[in-house]
Amino acid sequence: MLIDFHVHLAGNGCCQSGIILGKKFERRPTFFLLKKMQKITKEQLVTDIDLLWIRRISNFIENSQYISKAVTLCLDSIYNENGKELEDYIQMYIPNSWGCEVKKKFPKTLDFGASIHPYRKDSLQELEYCYKEKAFLVKWLPSMMGIDPENPLCFPFYEALRALNIPLLSHTDTEHTFALPVKKWGEYNHISKLKKPLEMGVTVIAAHAGTPTQLSETEELVNQYENFFLDTSGLFNPTRARSALKLFAKSKNTVLRERLLFATDWPVPAIPHLIIDKLGFNAFKTLQQITNPFEKDLKIKEYLGFNLADFKKNQDSLLTLLGRSLTEVNLT
Repeated sequence: MLIDFHVHLAGNGCCQSGIILGKKFERRPTFFLLKKMQKITKEQLVTDIDLLWIRRISNFIENSQYISKAVTLCLDSIYNENGKELEDYIQMYIPNSWGCEVKKKFPKTLDFGASIHPYRKDSLQELEYCYKEKAFLVKWLPSMMGIDPENPLCFPFYEALRALNIPLLSHTDTEHTFALPVKKWGEYNHISKLKKPLEMGVTVIAAHAGTPTQLSETEELVNQYENFFLDTSGLFNPTRARSALKLFAKSKNTVLRERLLFATDWPVPAIPHLIIDKLGFNAFKTLQQITNPFEKDLKIKEYLGFNLADFKKNQDSLLTLLGRSLTEVNLT
């Protein structure tokens, strides 16, 4: 069975989750679009969106024939280099305490994806807490969180990640869901910035595999580091769909094939219309009949030549590197 390595938690704090929904994000077109696609009502936003969200993810996984667990991702606040929290910059804050609670509520289907800003003065203590709560990984979105992965402030955090054998899942390349708080922060998503944690022995997963513009750098790093993996999340949206075709084509005859992990980026949708010329009409019709978004994402990738066995093999390689097993993951 497969693990989905990249699924987003969300909400607004209505269920005492501690989630903060920033006013700036509420005004973004992406917020309105996601609300419409997920059919979130005004009443749900007031009463139970936090719980509704995690139940929805759990139901999709429980009703999937192939996917056994989803790593649900928290999102830490924003800090400057002095360790001060920049509350005015918050677009979405999802505390690790809620990630722990999510795992406890749905232990068979959901796992805990922590998020810790390395500039926090208590970042190592927070990492220790997440380790004790069996966090599967730590997630960063550098351009939104203001994290430069090459900043020496990150180095003690890398040492701790390596010592605890917790992987770092970091967003790469362009970002459109969240606004860019500071223009310079856009540079922090470049996949080459992950070279430092790789050098320090951290197991790194590059979210979105360096698509749409950094595939050559992605391939270079994969050839250099055995501790470097790529997730296949969010590949079939308008900004990445065509580069996703290049990624899967390249993976047929290169080491990339051994590093791609299954991931969806839910609730970001997979839109097969964008690559119908590659899929063909019959495949497109089949995809339109699949109602489970997690299974639809997997099926698209199978049509592009990357099947269940490939993802399972790479997942097992990662778990072995981390000293874990799928049985152990399913029991936690």
